[in-house]
Amino acid sequence: MAKNNSSQAPKTRPKFWEAISVKFIIIFWFTLLMVIVSALVMVFMLTVSRLTMEQDMQRRVLSGVKANSNDLKCENDTIQAKGGFQYYVNGVYCLIYDANCNKVAGEYPEGFYTNAGFEDGVLRTTECGGKKYYIYDSYITFKNGRHAWIRGVSLTTTTVTVASTVAKVASYVLPGVVVASAIGGYFITRAALKPIDEITKMSDEISEGRDLSRRLNMRNVTMEAYILAQSYDKMLERLERSFDMEKQFTSDASHELRTPTAVIISQCEYAQEHDATPEEFQDTIAIIKRQARRMNAMVSQLLSFARMEQGTQKVKLEHADISDIVEAVCEEQAELNPDVDFQYAIDPGICSNVDITLMSRLVENLITNACKFGGKHVKVGLYEEEGQIYLFVRDDGIGISPENQKKVWDRFWQAEPSRSDNRQGSNGLGLSMVREIAKLHRGEMSLQSAPRQGSTFTLKMPKEE
Repeated sequence: MAKNNSSQAPKTRPKFWEAISVKFIIIFWFTLLMVIVSALVMVFMLTVSRLTMEQDMQRRVLSGVKANSNDLKCENDTIQAKGGFQYYVNGVYCLIYDANCNKVAGEYPEGFYTNAGFEDGVLRTTECGGKKYYIYDSYITFKNGRHAWIRGVSLTTTTVTVASTVAKVASYVLPGVVVASAIGGYFITRAALKPIDEITKMSDEISEGRDLSRRLNMRNVTMEAYILAQSYDKMLERLERSFDMEKQFTSDASHELRTPTAVIISQCEYAQEHDATPEEFQDTIAIIKRQARRMNAMVSQLLSFARMEQGTQKVKLEHADISDIVEAVCEEQAELNPDVDFQYAIDPGICSNVDITLMSRLVENLITNACKFGGKHVKVGLYEEEGQIYLFVRDDGIGISPENQKKVWDRFWQAEPSRSDNRQGSNGLGLSMVREIAKLHRGEMSLQSAPRQGSTFTLKMPKEE
């Protein structure tokens, strides 16, 4: 005998990303993002600070030289500085030179020496002793035709110092921000994903115990977790309802099909064991055929009923004349029940959005029920009142006791069980289907009845244009 090795098949290892928890992925990407953002912010701060300080220093060199240009005078071929002349202002050293480029007054910064020539109105840089300096020269012409130079010199170390200070501060602050973001992200994700862990734990418990009645009923959680828990509870409710309906369907089908199946088997055994005449064979075949049709109709009704309860029944709503639908069903039932006196009170032109097939079945089931368990007189009425459509079917039959009126909507329940025989072909599903069809049309069913005084079934549904 060949062995079944399907259970021994190797398990597929999860992919790398599938093996990592969502919590870790969120924290990892959150931290990585903060690192990238922090690096970009640091570079941006350094660049902006450097440019800002350089521009500021350049502005101070230019403004210092231009301001001192108005505080020079030349008398007797001697260049002199007025009282407003400043040799050092805002980090700028200002020096005076004559037309021959000989220094007249002023001092360079300590450690600065240069042989740079003079260029009027040109800001430039030079290096001296490993340091970088700004140099700006301005050529001045006096009223007596004499000329002079004013040179401004500024060390750029100030810019570098400020930028390095900013970088130092950023190097301490930004890593702290990254660490704080990672820690905060961990606690945030743990709190956010905690409900998912609880859902997973309860799912395992429900799966092991097969207890679909349990619910999460989570409180004091985030809105997202609350919505997830509510959706999970609704799913459990649907599963529990579907499971119960499946068990009910199986129980109902097995119970109701037992009788016609037994009849078919007994008729077949009788035909095999006895030498019957052709007429008896025909009677036997007729019984088997009738029971088979009954079984087929019952299974069809059970399936339709199950689809209605599960909400899978497709409803094709269309604008239709309900008056015409009711009249057509009444005419058909009058031909099938010639011994019943039908009376009609159907207002013409009552229209609404309905499923024509389901609405026809509703009317048919009500009339069929009245004919089977009613008397000789059946009245069908249809009218409209205050935006509501009313359909009623009234009979003068045996009626229903008050204690049994709620039971008429239950599956397989009948007012007179003795009438649920082969000849009547009743299975107790008609009124249950009527109620479900009414629900699909946002309607409701009601019953007025008393023993030996007949029954009135009424459908009330909203009119929809």
